[in-house]
Amino acid sequence: MAWIQLSLLSCILVMTVAVERPTRWCVVSEPEEVKCEKFKKVLNDIILDRSIPDSQKEDLPRKFQCVRKVDVFKCMKTIADDEADLMNLDPGQGYFAGRYHNMMPVVAENYDTVPQDKPTYFAVAVFRANNPVNLETLRDNKNICFPGIGTSAGWLYPISQLLEKKYIPVTECNAIVKSVTSFFKAMCLPGALTSFYNPFGNNPTSVCEMCSGQGEERCSTSDPSAGFDGAFRCMAQGRGDLTFIRHDTVGMMARYDANYNEDDFRLLCPDGSQKAISEYADCNWGIIPAHIVMTSGVREKPIIEGYKKFLLQASDMFKPGGTYNHLFELFSSEKIRDNLGHVYDRKNLMFSDSTLMLQDIKVHTYYTWVGTEFVNILNKMNLCPLEVARWCVISLPEKIKCETMIMAFKAKDLRPELDCLLGKDTTTCMDMIANGDADLMNLDAADVYLAGRKYNLIPIAAEDYGDMSMKFKVVAAARKTDKILTLFNMKGKRSCQPGIGRGDGWVVPLNIYIETEQIIPSSCSIFENLGSLFVRSCIPGALDQEYNPEQTPISLCEGCGANGFRKCMRNAEEQYYGAAGAFRCLVERGGDVAFIRHLTVRDNTDGRNHANWARNRRSDDYELLCKDGSRVNIDKFSQCHLGEVPGNAIVTANFKDINSREIYWNLMNYGQQFFSSDIDGDFHMFDSGTWYTDLIFTDAAVRLMKIPPEKQNYLEWLGQDFVGQIENLHKYTCSTAPLSPHVNSLLVIICLVQFFLWNRLN
Repeated sequence: MAWIQLSLLSCILVMTVAVERPTRWCVVSEPEEVKCEKFKKVLNDIILDRSIPDSQKEDLPRKFQCVRKVDVFKCMKTIADDEADLMNLDPGQGYFAGRYHNMMPVVAENYDTVPQDKPTYFAVAVFRANNPVNLETLRDNKNICFPGIGTSAGWLYPISQLLEKKYIPVTECNAIVKSVTSFFKAMCLPGALTSFYNPFGNNPTSVCEMCSGQGEERCSTSDPSAGFDGAFRCMAQGRGDLTFIRHDTVGMMARYDANYNEDDFRLLCPDGSQKAISEYADCNWGIIPAHIVMTSGVREKPIIEGYKKFLLQASDMFKPGGTYNHLFELFSSEKIRDNLGHVYDRKNLMFSDSTLMLQDIKVHTYYTWVGTEFVNILNKMNLCPLEVARWCVISLPEKIKCETMIMAFKAKDLRPELDCLLGKDTTTCMDMIANGDADLMNLDAADVYLAGRKYNLIPIAAEDYGDMSMKFKVVAAARKTDKILTLFNMKGKRSCQPGIGRGDGWVVPLNIYIETEQIIPSSCSIFENLGSLFVRSCIPGALDQEYNPEQTPISLCEGCGANGFRKCMRNAEEQYYGAAGAFRCLVERGGDVAFIRHLTVRDNTDGRNHANWARNRRSDDYELLCKDGSRVNIDKFSQCHLGEVPGNAIVTANFKDINSREIYWNLMNYGQQFFSSDIDGDFHMFDSGTWYTDLIFTDAAVRLMKIPPEKQNYLEWLGQDFVGQIENLHKYTCSTAPLSPHVNSLLVIICLVQFFLWNRLN
């Protein structure tokens, strides 16, 4: 019997906890908080009033709380964090709540006295009759009062149409606020400085110029100039020339304030005509689904049902004509005063003042509630001059990561859409970009030289590894136990090099071998020299005919770790490819010395890399080999390195115009704001997981940085010193990069002109 009693006690405790869970409403301003607290008091009074039958109050919460936040976006996060439960949202802001905070609608406002299939209202543009506005005069010299960013009537519907009709040109993809601010003179756009709409913190100050709030309220959705009533006042008082609001706002303001008369205002229609305020049915910017009360989609179903019953019960009790409307007017913002008797003049507190009842949305999800037209409006807000950015990858693992990046970028509505193309190898991708069949790829510095010289590609952005220099140092690492090994006695040893033709894996190491006279190459002899110097090596790609026409000696690939066709491939299919791969080659004793990047040892030891091969590896088991023959700790790379190499760079075709290059850069820049390695999430641009390294981007990268326009050519970007090192090897490798077709054509033309002139003179 004891266990039965314990079970009953547990059930009682669970039921008690469920009953005692408070219902928390999130508010965003002082007037709204005052109204909410009054609502709370009335609810409590009714629950305690024994004269009221229990059947009339069984769905009311025993604990109701008001949670104050600075704006609607903070409220969304608060609900997602289970620190609040409910808030009323415009359907445009409801999209943001659902997509980024997993919120769902519970009930909807109804502006009629009987349930509607889908209650709606109209979006209108209003100006003062004595200050005429037309579509042609909007540009540059008109001030606009917006209710708030993301609102349907006040932002999405009018701006999407102005974009679609090309009144507002798209100056920057993924930055609609910048496009709008470049079109209008000044504005109050509440919420435009929130992190989502202002990820780089560089939205123009004109977005807040006409807002009237103070402190943290200024330009937030709590600003006195926010909301439909605030935006109307902003325009009516002369600060703005035009505002986008609900069709019933002017009438509502005129009813409660003798200073306003409907005849003093006019509607601006999408076709450019003007009409009276009462003609909104024929002069509007769209029909908007009703506002919705939303909660977290992860709440238990019984709790969500409880919210719904409570809201519908409260609607019946406190709506116009409701049983207890004399105690509290749920859908009115009149008579809202604080404890000192101060009366607030804000409208639409908690609910729209034009609401007459709440209704169940029944089986509707957010998307079925707003409808397909609303979704089309959202898509128009993401207009971008380029539809797609085609990224070329060189291995199946890279393609898999690239496809994951597509989905991650899609989840953030980043434009243009990313696409992934698989090329046979690096030069195939270069050729695809040069021919217009692809747009972008990320290249090692030495590959940038080849891309520029042979394919006329240009670098537009580069990786940075933490010091803002967009460069890295090449070092030679060895096991600390191999005491006698220095840079001067490589004969008979084994080398691990990141890859043929790379800056870190070929250009710098080979110049060091030549500088230390461990090899004395002659024309086309470099591969034989390497085969004689090392007993074996892993130099991924060293037997590719493109780099090594003779494809000998095979010892250049014998040290590589992959099996079958993957062995010695110049991509991530070879496990010893890249700087991290070369270090792995050293760790797994495939070689005695590894030519790597200055941060490679640190990034793959002391628990920083969770891959099996890197586990339990200590950084102090390795040392750097210096050019003076000494050996030092791996952290002393600043005084012990073999050379400095520009960071990997994203390249595109030279024929891409400046706007296209800017769009590509912005796509990557916005992407790294959401998916850099120090941000929580399932996808990171600068991480390749535990099985592979340096997929698409180098894992050691911290950020991408834009290359200035004046340096967007391979010679300027790489610098004279590094280019000199590359060209120093051409006579020994016999794989000199031919000039680009464009340059060859130019030479042909010059020769023909010279021949013609010679004939004329003779």
